[in-house]
Amino acid sequence: MPRTKMTRHELKEQDEITTSLQKFTDFVVLRKKEVTTALTVAAVLAIVVFGYGYYRSNRNANAQVQLSQAINTFNDTVNIKSDKERYEKTIVEAQKTYDQYRSLPIANIALYYVALSQEGLGDTAKATQTLQHVAEVGDPSIKGVAQFATGAIYKKHGETQKAIDVYKQIYDRGGYSKAAVAYELASLYEANKQPDQAKDFYQKLVSEFPDSPFRQNADDALKRLGVTAPPAGQKPS
Repeated sequence: MPRTKMTRHELKEQDEITTSLQKFTDFVVLRKKEVTTALTVAAVLAIVVFGYGYYRSNRNANAQVQLSQAINTFNDTVNIKSDKERYEKTIVEAQKTYDQYRSLPIANIALYYVALSQEGLGDTAKATQTLQHVAEVGDPSIKGVAQFATGAIYKKHGETQKAIDVYKQIYDRGGYSKAAVAYELASLYEANKQPDQAKDFYQKLVSEFPDSPFRQNADDALKRLGVTAPPAGQKPS
């Protein structure tokens, strides 16, 4: 059955969801050191995206049930003691979701979990290939998450320039928390002994996103890099 036009109430609700997701993204990425890996952070974001969408038909509801099994398996570190087994089972469940519901947007979230599990099993080449596919064909709600996860994989494996290239694409084109991406870029440049570029993105964060949860980290980094605090209303020099 064709999808009906969204009501004003639904449009307002969607806008509120987008705002909430943006704030949640900033908070979770800021706390990512308290999570197992940056990829797990991205997985949490994908769960949020999943939790807010696609409730309009029985087919979508069934797809959600199927995907929830994959998500629950991915996060089940209590009953599944072996990470290898957990990732392998996740791939089976997520692939089943994709195969059965590939015409629905939710299928790309399933592929996202396939990619995270492939990375968990050590198959980085397949993981990045799967994430790139999700970024190419997925809707905006999952595209940015997939791109961010791709950058996280490159960063995890020390491929700094590739990570920078991915994050710069996200920063320029949007689709993900710009403050979070700016912070990642600044941190990567600083770690890569490129202080001028690092200062630039830390300063962008401070001036463009003064209320971001990354603000204090950026201020501390600028001091560490020898940038003195400017008078009120001016950018750091």
